[in-house]
Parts: sequence; C-alpha cells; structure tokens
Amino acid sequence: MLVAVLAAAVAVGLGLYADFGRLGDELGSFRWELFPLALALTALNYLIRFFRWQRYLERLAIEVPPWHSFAIFVAGLAMTITPAKLGELLKCGLLKRSFAVPVRRSAPVVLAERVTDATGVVVLVVAGGAGTRSWPLVLLALVAVAGVVALVRSPVLERFARLGEAPGAARALLGTRLLAGMTLVSAVSWLCECLAAYVCVRGLRLDLSLSDTIVVFSLGSLAGALSFLPGGLGVAETSMTGLIRVLGDVPRAAAAAATVLIRLATLWFAVALGLVGLAVEARLARRLKAP
Repeated sequence: MLVAVLAAAVAVGLGLYADFGRLGDELGSFRWELFPLALALTALNYLIRFFRWQRYLERLAIEVPPWHSFAIFVAGLAMTITPAKLGELLKCGLLKRSFAVPVRRSAPVVLAERVTDATGVVVLVVAGGAGTRSWPLVLLALVAVAGVVALVRSPVLERFARLGEAPGAARALLGTRLLAGMTLVSAVSWLCECLAAYVCVRGLRLDLSLSDTIVVFSLGSLAGALSFLPGGLGVAETSMTGLIRVLGDVPRAAAAAATVLIRLATLWFAVALGLVGLAVEARLARRLKAP
C-alpha cells in the first residue's frame, strides 16, 4: 500500500513539475523502438548479478540446482521496491522452503550483495567523474560500507549466539579478495543499467554524454538507497531529474520524461520480472514436494 501511494505521489509530482501535457509530448516523441534495447541491457545486469549470487552460494557450500537457483534469484527482484532492497531476504526464505537452508546461513549472501552493490556504484560514480561534484554522498556511501565490513570482521557479532553461523558466513563473503572481485563484477553489472539509462536519454535526443548519464543514474540510485525509502521512490526520481537538468541543460519536461523511462527500464522492469520469477519458483517448489 505504501509503495503504491509513493509511486502515485512520484508520478503526480513529476507531472506537476514538468506539466502533464509537455511530459506526455516528450514521452510521445521517444523512439520506442530503442526501449527493448534498454530492457535487454537491464536484463544483462541481472544475469551478471546472478553470477555473483551463484559465486556466493558456492563460497558457502550451499548447493542448489542452477535453474532453481536462477528462479529464486529472479524472484528476489520483486523486492527491489523495498528499502535498500532488504526485501530480497525473501530469497533466503525460498532457499529454506525448498532446500532447508537455514536463513542464518544464507542471509549473509544478501548482505554481501548489498555491500558490493554500493561499492560497485561508488566505482562507477568515481569513474564517471562525479567524485568531485557530489563527494559528500560518495563519502557517506564509503563510510557506510566500511562500517558494515568492519562490524562483520570484528568479534562483536560473536556475542550474539542467536546469529548461529551467520557471522562466519558474512566474514567469508566479505573477505578482501572476494570483496574486491565482486565489486568489479557489480560495477560491470551496474554499468549495464547505466547503458540502459543512456539508451533512454538518447531515445529522447537529449544532449547528455554517457559519462554524465553514469553520474545521473549512479548518484540517483545511491541517493535512493541511502534514503531507505521503498525503492528510493521520490528521492531517486528527484535526484535524477535534477542532475539531468544541470548536466545536460535540459528542459523540465524532457528531464522528467528521461527519469520516467529510466525508472521503467530499471526499477519497474525488475519488479515485473520478479513477479514472474516468484510464480516459476513456486511451481518448481511444488514439484520438489510432489511424491
């Protein structure tokens, strides 16, 4: 319910900001034949992140058939709309239901995914040249990630017996070598979404470079994640629209239209795929339980 209210508020807000008529005209002028390419690039991002998911499962010796693992991973995309994507802990519940994997054992995988998402985005932000433009946001993200890693590696978590094997699993996934490797994987995967955003920008014929688009999408996504609002709704859209206007000297309606298309090709596409993944995973789970 909250998500629906926020999404409606964001849609109305963008419409009022840009003028509904002009926003509609901009969306109507979009080269819609390019939109499937944006979706394909976003899907490639998910395939790369699935590789990361599999690598983490293997590191913890959690054995799941590849196709079922893929269904569980895709099902987790339905929770992209939750604050900081923490709803993706749903994947842990699905692993427990179908393969009796304790949530305490698999939850560190989702933690490691969020940490390397953040470090990967920071790498893109710096590479795109935004480090000097929005250094407080980048610094905040780095401090948050460093804090999580330091906490996991400290003996503090060992005092909580209820966590079971979770602290050890988290340390295994956030070791320096694996963290660095998965940060690079995350950066590549997020670059695919930046390219999807660039396709949306070019489809509107906006004068925004690829490097500036990387800055727009990365900082907008980072701001949305740090807001801890569902899907970063409101914060991400406001950030992206403002950055597009500043970096590309773009009119309000065009900037708002680009933001709408980018969010459709990334956030809402993920939710749609996730719902399909949930249905497929439920069917696979029923087959496992069938005599």
